[in-house]
Amino acid sequence: MKKRWVSAVIAVSLLAGCSPGGQTDQAGSGDTSGASGGEVEITLWRPQASGPEDNFYVKRIEEFNKAHEGKIKLKMEAITRGNSFAYEDKINAAVASHTLPDLVAMDGPNVANYAASSIVRPLDEYYTKEELSDFVPSILQQGTYNGKFYAAGLAESSVVLFYNKKIMKQYGIEPPTKMEDAWTWDQWYEVMKKTAQNGVFGTNMINDKGEWMTYAFEQFWISSGTDIVNKEGTSAKGMVNSDKGIEAASFLQKLAKEKLFNIDPKPTEFEEGKAATKLGGPWNIPGFKDYPDLEWGITYFPKKAGGVQTAPSGSWAIGISADSKHPKEAAEALKWLTNKDSSTQLAKAISMPASRKSAYDSLPEYNDLPMRVIKDQVTTVSHARPVTPAYPVLTQKFAEALTDIMMGADVKKSLDNVAASYDEEYKRNFAK
Repeated sequence: MKKRWVSAVIAVSLLAGCSPGGQTDQAGSGDTSGASGGEVEITLWRPQASGPEDNFYVKRIEEFNKAHEGKIKLKMEAITRGNSFAYEDKINAAVASHTLPDLVAMDGPNVANYAASSIVRPLDEYYTKEELSDFVPSILQQGTYNGKFYAAGLAESSVVLFYNKKIMKQYGIEPPTKMEDAWTWDQWYEVMKKTAQNGVFGTNMINDKGEWMTYAFEQFWISSGTDIVNKEGTSAKGMVNSDKGIEAASFLQKLAKEKLFNIDPKPTEFEEGKAATKLGGPWNIPGFKDYPDLEWGITYFPKKAGGVQTAPSGSWAIGISADSKHPKEAAEALKWLTNKDSSTQLAKAISMPASRKSAYDSLPEYNDLPMRVIKDQVTTVSHARPVTPAYPVLTQKFAEALTDIMMGADVKKSLDNVAASYDEEYKRNFAK
């Protein structure tokens, strides 16, 4: 294993609204148990985030410490993101010096890299099968590498198709309210063609030209019956550039050629009534209140006719570092921060879906439309991004290629380049 690949995780762009936080409390993972074998101190590192999210973690850690007084004390250091990679830089330095904290937060797509680089250790011995089964399926997918579970998800995410109710009514369009009736690509295309008039785009679907491209659009490959890498994560050849992959990319290129979406959109294009639909997520919803004229609804992520119903997912997770001298106590803290109560409270604090199925019992807003669509996707059909230690190169090359394709580049040549670049890097760094 080449340790330079630890640094490669900084190539992954972070999705807005998904980075965790907390209060700063300088500490490492040294042997901090009492001299008489008393209270064990556990430290968590995570990037600083928004006020509500930070406040959630402060509260839950205080509750954990009270419940485990005299036995375990959990402290958290929040790394301020003065630059985009400040957190990753700190992790890399700690890996090199073997000074990682007991608990490490990581973005979902980086779990495999952390596991393959021996930054985190498996969690399987700390969970029963029943406990694991309460996580939504995509959390188990993103947290599992080579058959072992390495990281428990804090919350979830999803991408849905928002729609402007006034525009839909204007053209006599009834968006689906049941997953089995989800629009196919062709049906969505017809909606876009019909509504893309008078300065209005058929959809808004470009959040950024980095990580978003993989997070959102990999699902078109999955719906086609393929993926952008094989199941083992060892090769992209014959996957991203397969006939099914070429079909998915060609559909997206068609939308761009016909100017059904703006490849460089204004962030509030949908909110201002300049797009009839929008591929977006729960993080968009709080901002809708700032646009009183907007009447919005949610329907399901479009699928290929006869293909797989799917939707994007993935968020931050926590794992136990290989440097921890107290993995058993670290596991207690990890399980507390990702249990049903934590999952429920975090979902409420950050307006994102819960990572545990049981949490939805305490989130009645997800029982009815429009939020029911998010719950349906997260608990049944969502797919996390590819589980591979070479993900940083995969997402970079895929995003670049898909952007080029949307701007008119040759589809097959662009996807062939992704496959060749990824396979070369995987073989160089991870092939046994």
